[in-house]
Formats: sequence, C-alpha cells, structure tokens
Amino acid sequence: MEEITKNSLFSNRKEFINDIDKKLFNKLVIFDISGFGNINHYYGYQIGEKVLNLVFLRLEDKFLNSKIYYLGADIFAAASSIEVSKDRFIQTIKSIIWYFGYSPIELEHYKIYIPLRAGVAINYSNLIFSAEFALKQTRVLKHNLVIYDSEQHQISHPNSSTIEQDLYWETQIIQAVKKDKFEIFAQSISNQQEKKYEILVRMKDSKGDIISPYFFIDRAKRINLYSEITKKVIQKSFEFFEGKSIEFSINLSISDILEKEVVDFLIQKIYEYDIGYFLTIEITESEGIDNLEEVISFIKIVKNLGVKIAIDDFGTGYSNFSYLVKLQADFIKIDGSIIQDINKSKTAKAVIEAIVFFSKKVGMKTVAEFVSSKDIFKACKELEIDYFQGYLFDEPKNIDSLKEFINNKK
Repeated sequence: MEEITKNSLFSNRKEFINDIDKKLFNKLVIFDISGFGNINHYYGYQIGEKVLNLVFLRLEDKFLNSKIYYLGADIFAAASSIEVSKDRFIQTIKSIIWYFGYSPIELEHYKIYIPLRAGVAINYSNLIFSAEFALKQTRVLKHNLVIYDSEQHQISHPNSSTIEQDLYWETQIIQAVKKDKFEIFAQSISNQQEKKYEILVRMKDSKGDIISPYFFIDRAKRINLYSEITKKVIQKSFEFFEGKSIEFSINLSISDILEKEVVDFLIQKIYEYDIGYFLTIEITESEGIDNLEEVISFIKIVKNLGVKIAIDDFGTGYSNFSYLVKLQADFIKIDGSIIQDINKSKTAKAVIEAIVFFSKKVGMKTVAEFVSSKDIFKACKELEIDYFQGYLFDEPKNIDSLKEFINNKK
C-alpha cells in the first residue's frame, strides 16, 4: 500500500490558480470523487482524510511531468505543459479512472473503491472554466470522462470544407447512436479444421447507405461516442452468437480497455450470455500499450471468464515480443501490410518467420491478415502460419448472412 505522509496535499487552490494564470500549462484535468460523502459517513472522517492523501499520492505516481493539485472537498486537478503529448495525457487519465475503479485503497482492513469523474480541457485560453464545464457535462452525459479540445471544438473557419465534413459526420454518428443504426459484419478466420469469425462494425447513414469505419471511428472518439459504438458491437454480437457454439472475436482498443464503463458492460454481458469460452478479444497492437499494468489487469479478469486474447496488427508500430508474453496472448495477428509483401520483400518474409518462430516457442497461434491471393496463401502455409483471413476466402458480410451456414452446420 502507498505510504501516507502528513500534509501530502501541498498544492492548494491558490497556487493552482496562480500557475494557470501564468500560462504554465496547456492541458488540465479536474477529477471529482463520486460519492465521497458516503465514504466520510460510513468509514469516518479520519479514514476520509487518509483516502484523500492516498488519492493525491496515486495521482502523483501516475502523472509524469505534470503537477497535481488538491482543490478542496473531493476535487483534484492535474496540469501538463506541451512537453506531455495530448494522447499520453488522455491515456493517463483513462488509466487512472481504471486504476481507481478496480484497485481499491486498503485502509484499516477496509477495501475502498474510488469512482472518479474527469473533465478535461486542452489548449483553451481559459483552462479552468473549460475543464470545469467538461466536468459538469459528465453528469449531463452520464459519462465518467468528457474531453474538450480546442482543435476539435472550436470552429475558426466556418467555410472550411474539412470542418463542414466533420460536422456532417458528427451529426451522422450522433443520429446513428440515438437510432441504433450500427450493424455488425463478420469475416471468417479459418484453417483446414475450423472456422471462426471476426466481428466488424458498419454504420448506416441517414440515406440508408452502409458506411465504412474509416469515416466514423476516429470522429466518434473525438466526440466521446466511441464507447457507445463498442457497447453496441458487444451487445449485437453476443446476441447473435448466444448458444451457437461458434468462436468469434471483437476488437477493443486500448481506450476501450481503460474505459471502466465499457469493461463493466463487457463483463456483465459475458455473464449474461455465458459466452466467454467462445470469445476472443483482439487488442490493437499498433496503438502501443503505455498502460501495461491496467491492460494486464483487464486480461486477467476476462481470461478468468474463458476469454482468449489476440494481438492485432502485429509487426508494425510498437511491436514488442516481450509484452506478448506479459499479456498472455493466445493469438498473434500478423499485420496485413507485411503479409501482402511476403513474396515481394525478403525483409517482410524474415519478419514473418521471426513472428512464427517466436509464437511456436511460447505456444501462441498465428493469423495471417489480408490474404488476398493464392500465392500469398501458399507462402503463408509454407511458413506454417496457423490461421488465414482475407478476401481470398471471403469479404466482410452482414452477420445475418451467417444464419444459413449455421443452420446447415446444425
């Protein structure tokens, strides 16, 4: 347990306001402990004071190159300068919400969970007002995190075609979430013995056209609706595969895993549909895993429910063999850009050989993505890749098209 030091809460509200006025920071998050009054009433005010000290210490430990402030009552803040990237700042906040939600503070034989809400402001001239407004919006939107970024929420060129396009797609996404216009598609992953499916999401726009994730996933993240789409994919895919004894996989980003609301929903649905032993969760490796502790904690939880883990897009970006073992992955999905070059580049082939060699040594299975021709398929088989996925076999199809195959199987 963290060591409690007397007078840990050094940076008070006056110092906080002075630092913000000096323009020392361009990123600010304000945290509110949900239901802290209940902690005081149930455990006593002395325990409540110790909890505040430990929250402060944990925030100091998690935030690098940032300054932590206690603003009174149950409110804390963390501020960072341009030295800390926007993505790192946001990922740290999500990690902290996860950490407090699943790692209780232990005091005098009590285990006390600390649910947090967070309002974030980035690159605004009035950081305090913007972050406080974001925090208020968490209650309105019933979400534990709201982010306001001036680059995305401030229209400086109303006639810009890019802004016009963003506004159009944001409207489409909001309407699709409200009216449940997301559909799940499936693409097979197979070898000679078995066939399973990867679940993919598509959106119907106001005209009824099916829209690729390319147009809506990143924008959904910017307007804090990405988690709603993830939950719809979980709900719809679990409903479809319930009782069918067919293995399938869904994709979760690192931000999904750090989103307590998404994880709680996922676990609830795994129990409800009794589907853990047929589910594989694909984690997008190319995003990198800075919050390894929280991701490992998530994996332990779902593995206890029978779920398998696949690392997606392996071989590019942040590829790291060492954390594959730490994550206890069951499958390695080799990035499609490397697979497509297997017969064109000696380097690509050597990378694939190394991945396959490593996976066999540690007992993991490999999946070749983007297998689009017989030549690529043959080369992959020669390297003893275990599973294959790509347009050579089939393209993603609406999940309803699987019903005939499943009925024939029965």
